[in-house]
Amino acid sequence: MNLRICLLLCLAGPVGAALAEDQPPAPPPMVDPLDAGRATVLHRGADPHANLSPRQHLAVAAQHLAAGRYPQALAVLDQAIVRYPHEAELFNLRAALALRQNRVRQALADMEQAVKLAPDNPLYRVSRANLYLKFERKDEALADLDAAVMLAPDLIPARFNRGALLANLGREAEALADFEHCTQVEPDLPAPWFNRGAMHWALGQRQAARDDLRHFLELAKEPAWQKAGQDLLRAWDAIEAKEATSAKGGQP
Repeated sequence: MNLRICLLLCLAGPVGAALAEDQPPAPPPMVDPLDAGRATVLHRGADPHANLSPRQHLAVAAQHLAAGRYPQALAVLDQAIVRYPHEAELFNLRAALALRQNRVRQALADMEQAVKLAPDNPLYRVSRANLYLKFERKDEALADLDAAVMLAPDLIPARFNRGALLANLGREAEALADFEHCTQVEPDLPAPWFNRGAMHWALGQRQAARDDLRHFLELAKEPAWQKAGQDLLRAWDAIEAKEATSAKGGQP
């Protein structure tokens, strides 16, 4: 009996996560860029965005995103990209907005441009890989994750997501190595322990698998994660009980 491996979490975060590393200064006060229903018009009168830098445009768009004002955020980003077409972060954040609106093709197009402009940004690689996977483009996703790991060997989103993809491809030993690396870099992060346990089990290392799942249950606080860990342990118990019964010739 084969168990479907449950990969709990994508640690890359939303596209645009790199923005949090270096928040720009607050932009100057301004009127709200759009009235309700006016998604194609930036302002009445003079445009207060005219003299903003790329980072200030990012800050304005991020404020609108946080408040759920998607048309306003999109208008700001569209305007900024026309003005600054070589700024990768603008495409990165617009991809985040497109993804929130389930416009996956647009998100991928923007992330492809972001990676083209900033090929050495590992988080952009991870984000593009996750978008490639939505179209089952696994080879391209793996290439991006390999590049991200090479650029930043200890970056958890790169290692974790590569491990998840390798597991999906049936390359359990390589996946195990990535999850092990995650547990070494961030030992208090629950999800890699769950997946490391699943890889141990797939490789026939059952005691190590159970040890990892028990450690996961010690770390995980969310009820849904607790249930997932307990369910997997019970499934393993059922497999071993069935194997024991078969070994006895079907006798209870």
